[in-house]
Amino acid sequence: MKSKIIVVFLGLVFVLIATYLILIINFSDYLFSNVPLKVESKNLKETIITPYLEHDIDEGKNLVFCSTFQLAWNELKDDIVKENIQLQDNPPIVKHLNASVITKEDISEDSYVAMAGFAKDDIIKKINNVLRTKFPDVAPKVEEGYFTEKDIFVYAFLFKNLQFKYRFESLKEPIAFNSHYKKINVKAFGIEEYSEKKHKDMGKQVDIFSFEDRSNFIVRLTSDNFKNDEVVLAKIKPEKTLLKTIKTVENHIENSESYKLHKESSLQIPKFNFDIKHSYLELIGKYFGNKGLKGNYIGGAMQDIVFKLDEKGVLLLSDVKLPLPYKSAPRELIFNRPFLIYLKEKNGEYPYFAMWVDNPELMVKE
Repeated sequence: MKSKIIVVFLGLVFVLIATYLILIINFSDYLFSNVPLKVESKNLKETIITPYLEHDIDEGKNLVFCSTFQLAWNELKDDIVKENIQLQDNPPIVKHLNASVITKEDISEDSYVAMAGFAKDDIIKKINNVLRTKFPDVAPKVEEGYFTEKDIFVYAFLFKNLQFKYRFESLKEPIAFNSHYKKINVKAFGIEEYSEKKHKDMGKQVDIFSFEDRSNFIVRLTSDNFKNDEVVLAKIKPEKTLLKTIKTVENHIENSESYKLHKESSLQIPKFNFDIKHSYLELIGKYFGNKGLKGNYIGGAMQDIVFKLDEKGVLLLSDVKLPLPYKSAPRELIFNRPFLIYLKEKNGEYPYFAMWVDNPELMVKE
């Protein structure tokens, strides 16, 4: 009987801002306290899921990236195959994954699990033991079975629960998100109208970087509660790829002066709450060309990305360069047309979650 390799990439990325620590008693109840958009990617008409940052940005399409797929691929390549992975028919995706742009260096050890091993070594039991030890309150149970002792199982799990010390406002009025001449009302959070008396502590969590055009800016959200992470939103014209767009934003942040919110400023950010299940069909069923794995094939390549962003959770990393004096007209920081969002550890070179938002398909609708 031919042996197979089952690759499971489960990414859970949270942006949950709260003024207090939540004791998680039941993970599913906690995660879905507000019903998310639960969908298989094949049913999304305007969204693309990618396992690598170098993916082209297509006009009119959302592009969602989470590093779990790459982390798992690295485990397979480095610990099992011990060389670049070769697959039947050479799917283009393999070249990007073999490049291993994202590595463990980009994310802290306590935020993820990435493991690969053989059925004969009971790898699934080992994975479950590590998951229970590292994430006792939220860890899923891996229940896949084996066909032969030569089966290989690869798994990655990422969990980020970033809570702001000072909760933002859930805005009463929706944002009219402008997507290619169509406007759709979506729910939003932020600061309706900045007041030093009311929003002083909240405002400390917001850094603004600007471009020369007032309609192009970067907002970085940080908090004393998660000192190693940052959330960045950038309302800019995209580059050709997601990675190049991120590097453009990072360059502006590194070489620009930051600003703070001032009197009558407004910050408005769309809310997100989705659970996307994706299968990389271009990999499934492909046999390996590497020596020693000639009988193995990829039996499954699944990724689950759960993402929630609202007034309760961790918000943005902002690279915005706006050369406007403080005494200028009130600054309106409204993400009402296509923008970039990414989550990144301050010591990491690349983000562990990134999304080019080109349409409201994944936003919380009004």
